[in-house]
Amino acid sequence: MDGPALSRRELRILAEIEFDLRADGRLDRALRTMRRGPRWVPGGASRAAARVPPSVLSVLLALSAGLLLVSADAHSAAVLAAFGPVRAATLVLSAVRLVARRRGSGP
Repeated sequence: MDGPALSRRELRILAEIEFDLRADGRLDRALRTMRRGPRWVPGGASRAAARVPPSVLSVLLALSAGLLLVSADAHSAAVLAAFGPVRAATLVLSAVRLVARRRGSGP
């Protein structure tokens, strides 16, 4: 330590503060579980996908059906390239919402 040591009074006050801080359960748990940077939560992406509003899924279904009809008529690579990701997102969101609903954790 660079400076002079703490006096007895300062040490007593510091000990009281540390005792009070240790008695705070929420603070103790927060400090014990604190990590540097973002923490990966298993299943976080699927829980987030389960909370997607039904209107978004409806729009994706309509867009997917529309792109399918246009691609059947136009035979264009650009339409097929747009249809692929839209259809994949629609299927993934539908599956996640279905699983969440069956488990009882989704809307």
